[in-house]
Amino acid sequence: MAVLQTHALTIGYAAPRQPKVIIARDIDLTLRGGEMVCLLGPNGAGKSTLMRTLAGMQKPLAGRVTLCGQDIAALKPRQLAARLSVVLTDRPNLGLLNGYALVAIGRHPHTDWTGRLSRYDEAVIRWAVDAVDAHDIAERPVMALSDGQRQKLMIARALAQESELILLDEPTAYLDLPRRAEMMRLLRHLAAETGRAILLSTHDLDLALRSADTLWLMAGGQVRVGAPEDLVLSGAFEAAFHGEGVTFDRATGAFSVARAHRRTVVVHGQGVPHTWTRRALQRAGYAVASVERLNGHARVTPQIALSGDEYRPTWHLYHYGDEQVCHTIAQLLTALEQLEDATTEGSYER
Repeated sequence: MAVLQTHALTIGYAAPRQPKVIIARDIDLTLRGGEMVCLLGPNGAGKSTLMRTLAGMQKPLAGRVTLCGQDIAALKPRQLAARLSVVLTDRPNLGLLNGYALVAIGRHPHTDWTGRLSRYDEAVIRWAVDAVDAHDIAERPVMALSDGQRQKLMIARALAQESELILLDEPTAYLDLPRRAEMMRLLRHLAAETGRAILLSTHDLDLALRSADTLWLMAGGQVRVGAPEDLVLSGAFEAAFHGEGVTFDRATGAFSVARAHRRTVVVHGQGVPHTWTRRALQRAGYAVASVERLNGHARVTPQIALSGDEYRPTWHLYHYGDEQVCHTIAQLLTALEQLEDATTEGSYER
């Protein structure tokens, strides 16, 4: 079932007596129940503008947004709140509220003018707290909690609204790597288990590639839609982030900082040590090639072979027939630096 749809949507800004600023036009998107979608794109692509427009916080310049088949512009605030919940990165001043009271705010669209909670409301709040595994912090003051704990409660509040759609703006922004991975796993689980549609914007490209059902990749005034793997294979990621100071390796699905290559080296072997050796070399600015691509330059190109086991590897660096044995990657990088210095001085002119 389509929960959110856009129809020939144009987003941007319009100020009185000023020309319109169009960020993207003719956007047609669909988000279904039970699906988690990640919105990605370089800085300035318009992700925040799109999110605000989808949430009804900003008017579209053209086209429309429908929520469960109804134009969001025609929904009253209370009706919209019953169908859509938003989790922002802002850290609101919640005073002395504890976790349970914060989650209970999510029931506001469903209560009468007195705000009294029914037994059903109480049950929904307890379910939402348990769904994000926050029962151990529900009685604690929110302001005394960590960013990750507070974010869990904000998601529980969104669940307590019982809305068909949850929009999250950078939900992992203040979290460390383990908590970011945990948050993405939680959101994916909630989408699958509750049937809600979840859309989140993020700069965490690697986790988005690993977690999302579908990606909306925004760049150049357009939104590309597809499975993460399809967008990788199509070259969309290289195109979207070209010029952002990073390069994308389609073979590994990883981003790296773009830098000029110092020289080419060859790494023989396989397994975990081989993978991390290649990463270290690329981080240090070396181009890693295969023997087949040396085109007769094997003698003058440094080559690295690995021996030992996965937990105690040894690196053998060969150059002009000489061998150096290294027991750490740090030693290997130092040895390569020395080779570069020696080559620059002409020490290996033979």
